[in-house]
Amino acid sequence: MRLAVVAHTIGLILRLFGILLAAPLVVDLYYGNHEQAASFAIAGASAAIVGELARRLHRGERELSRVEGLAVVAFSWLVVSFFAAIPYLLKGTKQAPFVVRSDMSFVDGAFESMSGLTTTGATIFKDFSLYSEGLFFWRSMTQWLGGMGVIALFIAILPALAIAGRQLFFAEAPGPDEERLTPRIRGTALRLWGLYVALTGVEITMLWWFEMPLFDAFCNAFTTMSAGGFSPNSESIAGYGNHAAEWVLIGFIFIAGANYLLWYQLFRGKSLSLAVFKFRIPDPRPLLRDEEFRVYVVVVLAASLLLGGFLHQFSQAPSQAYLEGAPGDAVLNQANIETIARQSIFQVLTIVTTAGFATDDFNLWNDSSKMVLLVLMFLGGCAGSAAGGPKLIRLWLVAKFTYVELFKVLHPHGVRPVCLGKRVVSTDVMQSIMAFFLMYLVIFSSSVVVLVGFGVYEDAKIDMMTGITASIATLGNIGPGFGKVGPMETYAEFNSFSKWVLFVNMWVGRLEVMAVLIFLQPGVWRGAHWRRFAYQTEEVA
Repeated sequence: MRLAVVAHTIGLILRLFGILLAAPLVVDLYYGNHEQAASFAIAGASAAIVGELARRLHRGERELSRVEGLAVVAFSWLVVSFFAAIPYLLKGTKQAPFVVRSDMSFVDGAFESMSGLTTTGATIFKDFSLYSEGLFFWRSMTQWLGGMGVIALFIAILPALAIAGRQLFFAEAPGPDEERLTPRIRGTALRLWGLYVALTGVEITMLWWFEMPLFDAFCNAFTTMSAGGFSPNSESIAGYGNHAAEWVLIGFIFIAGANYLLWYQLFRGKSLSLAVFKFRIPDPRPLLRDEEFRVYVVVVLAASLLLGGFLHQFSQAPSQAYLEGAPGDAVLNQANIETIARQSIFQVLTIVTTAGFATDDFNLWNDSSKMVLLVLMFLGGCAGSAAGGPKLIRLWLVAKFTYVELFKVLHPHGVRPVCLGKRVVSTDVMQSIMAFFLMYLVIFSSSVVVLVGFGVYEDAKIDMMTGITASIATLGNIGPGFGKVGPMETYAEFNSFSKWVLFVNMWVGRLEVMAVLIFLQPGVWRGAHWRRFAYQTEEVA
């Protein structure tokens, strides 16, 4: 592995990332938060300078091998997260002048930035009144960048990265399928990001139309389309008490959890004419033909009905803890059908897609309702979406594989392949999926053991429920869990050791486990070198 080439490519990414820090800087200047704006200037300049120095480590041939592409993706997320943490560490506040160090430690800043970039949504923010508008904008912007993929964005807008585009794009792309829109990876990235920006703009407009403050509409739209979950409101979406906006969010969370390639094909494909109304609509058949999308719809509908039934029971006699601790006016107390439907659909979607928003404190719901949400935490959205988690396509293929194995027990000489749609799934793909789930469960179990055995929360040992849900909420990039990490709580009171464990969980989970674990193999590093040479040289006239 040519480490100089890897560093060169990461340098290109970091240099452009430094430019993106100008956006929250402008926001803070607009709102008059000059102390906080200075931190974005420092972070942006630092990222650009270090990126330029790294870029100069190698010149000439920049085509990456598969391992080098994985290294760029895995380590660029780490490097970018540390530079993204600088505004948190150098934050100025509305009550105090600009300071170099704040009450937020290095691990806190790194945790918050990694949570943003991986679209996890787990936060260490407690008193939201202390932070500037630019910092909240940056917090949401990191999730928006991470939702479609930081690397995919830079491939789209930076021609120098197009050389290594295929290796980088598929190293970062979630799911086992490598379906493409166009033969050129840069064209694919451009089209996906164009759709992503357009959908974000539509959502901002709709949220603003339904009376959400414009700044909040920007932040919440960023974190909806990325399935992230950060909100500038300390009580998440519940803090707005805006039912119309919640229905808008339901629609866009659903979109964010499905494959963006399908939405592109829907909007750019054929249309159907409705003669009665004399207008045309997009042809929905590409969506309906996609097997994973059908599974996604069935899971959401079935889970929403089940959760709705449990919430109806709960609403008839809610617990005293819920009545006293729920945000707002405890919306489920003697709730009507619309409220129960909205709450159940919203919360099912936000957990399945790993968005992590909350319209109520589901940590105070009855055990039956919480069990539904806990099971959903182990699913994830569709491949090619902004969602985290294991992905429905993997779970669906494992279910099909299990059925085929049972069929072989009953019919030893029968032949029945595992199929997805009309395609036969190869043995290699099934083996990689099984390996993924094995390592996913190993990392999840190890994380629970480490947190419960050695972690500390508010000077006390971490309880089992908190350990389990904090582990799956970070590894699956969900954000909130149960116990001490409920939707109205934060991760601030974990000790530094626990935060680093959860930091690694977020990183490994976002890169789908194997892209990180491959670098634990000694063979990957054998022959790695820093030699600074060019494979192709230019002739000197």
